[in-house]
Amino acid sequence: MNDYLSCAQTKVVEAPLGAALQVLASAGSGKTRVLTERVRHILNNSRRGSIIALTFTNKAADEMLERLDDGSESRERIWIATIHSVAQRVLESYGYTIGLPKELHIFERDQDRMEVFLQSLREQGVNIDEYLDVDDAREKRNREKIISQYLNVFSEIKRELLNEDEVKEKYNSNPRMWNIYQDYQSALLESGGVDFDDILLYAHKILLSQESVSRIYQKKYIALFVDEAQDLNRAQYEFIKVLCGEKIKDVMMVGDSDQMIYGFNGSSSDFFIKSFNNDFSPLVYRLNENYRSSRAVIELANRIKPNRQVTINAAIEGFKMLKALPDEESEAKWICDIIEKMIQLEEHPDIEGGIDFSKMVVIGRNRFVFKAIESEMKARNIQYFLKRGDRNEQPISLIGNLIDLAMRVKINPKDWVDGKKLYKLLGLNTSNEVLDIYNLSEIIKKVDELGNNDKQLIKLVLSYVDALSLDEPNLLRFCSDIKSELLNIGTTTHDSSKEEDMALGISDIEQLQSLWNRFKRKGLGENLSSFRNALALGQLNSEGSNKGIMLSTVHTMKGLEKDIVFIVGMCEGVFPDYRAKSKIDLEEERNNAFVAVTRSRRWIYITYPEKRMMPWGDYKYHSASRFYVDMQ
Repeated sequence: MNDYLSCAQTKVVEAPLGAALQVLASAGSGKTRVLTERVRHILNNSRRGSIIALTFTNKAADEMLERLDDGSESRERIWIATIHSVAQRVLESYGYTIGLPKELHIFERDQDRMEVFLQSLREQGVNIDEYLDVDDAREKRNREKIISQYLNVFSEIKRELLNEDEVKEKYNSNPRMWNIYQDYQSALLESGGVDFDDILLYAHKILLSQESVSRIYQKKYIALFVDEAQDLNRAQYEFIKVLCGEKIKDVMMVGDSDQMIYGFNGSSSDFFIKSFNNDFSPLVYRLNENYRSSRAVIELANRIKPNRQVTINAAIEGFKMLKALPDEESEAKWICDIIEKMIQLEEHPDIEGGIDFSKMVVIGRNRFVFKAIESEMKARNIQYFLKRGDRNEQPISLIGNLIDLAMRVKINPKDWVDGKKLYKLLGLNTSNEVLDIYNLSEIIKKVDELGNNDKQLIKLVLSYVDALSLDEPNLLRFCSDIKSELLNIGTTTHDSSKEEDMALGISDIEQLQSLWNRFKRKGLGENLSSFRNALALGQLNSEGSNKGIMLSTVHTMKGLEKDIVFIVGMCEGVFPDYRAKSKIDLEEERNNAFVAVTRSRRWIYITYPEKRMMPWGDYKYHSASRFYVDMQ
């Protein structure tokens, strides 16, 4: 074993049996190998008992299984699966103990869940429009959208394991929320089914309330492992906790809180760092040696997050370069020059399998920074593509978010979910009032009450949205008018943060124009509601192929690596984002920088423009990002 495990890795693998272990594993530190070797170690040193290893994806489970599948009989003692797969097995085997039907159908599609709920209401003779508080013809057409918003809230209730009092407190603007949620749950069960979030909810309930069932698992399994534990949400963590009970002591969680850069499905590294410590009192181990990245990359990563990464003796030296360029056009030209030279080089000892576009990525804090690079790549016929996230592209500016939420409320004034979000964005207090209607003209009046310096701009944008026709919106004129206003403000303001938001706002407006043109070109409809629905269904995603060099934001690059990485736009106000003011926000920005750097296996180039051309024609001078300075 010691022939291919480091001293730190060996300590984890050979830790005392029966002990809970918290393994803080930095990027590239060989955590999967350590986890699988710890599994093997326990199997080899215990004659009886089985092991559960929990992952977040089927791909990760298959990879772990492949590493452990040595043909020995001990293979029968391992259960490697996603958390949901294990919960589903509990549900299928013991759901009857809490009154669930023996044959449960999982309603995966929102459309199916919606129809089950509606059909249940119809069979009870409920007036659906009164039940949903829908009272005009246009809103009736949006009935499904209203139910969809409820479904999103129901998922949140389940992921956070909220009880009745917690739901009433969290959703105090809708006092009927808990009752509607209960009606929905009853409708699913009456149809012999559950939804995806119910799998964990009911499995947790079974193990918590049926001691005879939890004893079965706790008698059979002697150890439990969790990979990527920083991504656990409350339902997942509580399920794991009740699965272990007081019997399964050998619990190992592996994760890296430095790579927790966004909350996904209610996930938080607090469950891995704080809750696990409080509940299991684990031995704590750190794996800082990076086996994936070159010395050059590790050196930069350590300057962003000191002492997180340790270079191994066998690591490839690699290459790093930090460079300031006069402006964005110069930055784009310089990067494209490097890319063309690399393609001509074809191969290098550092890069396994030769050099081509698939080995490279250009990373930016947001999509706005790619504008000059895209133009230069087009001019040189360098093939590229923008990596899209799993979800729809969200607006990146205050103005973009304001327009997005205002349009949703314009389409459906009873959209209390987005209405509350709009109020929160504007700084309007809704905690003590329940609104039946979110009327834009009334909201515009309320903006006057704010002490916000931008209230004239906010009122103007809301007025433009309010004036849009629902049936035949002139969205191109709308975009043109708002863009002119933003250009005018950008020209006259001396506030650096406002300049950045105007520039990002213009980027969002241009994105909106592009999406509307694509919507019209595809013949998907004429009205504002059809446009919003097309966006929600992903029907307006780019038609381009994923060929050429990848351009990616930090968030869409998480979990991926490339041999050659370019990080662009590394200046103050862009990376870190100008809106990051608090200590927590700035720490998350530092995590973003750490993730961006550790995406590189071999070579890394980090650049920033000393000045940027703003959309209104003025140059804005920039200092280097604090992270860039740290890496120098």
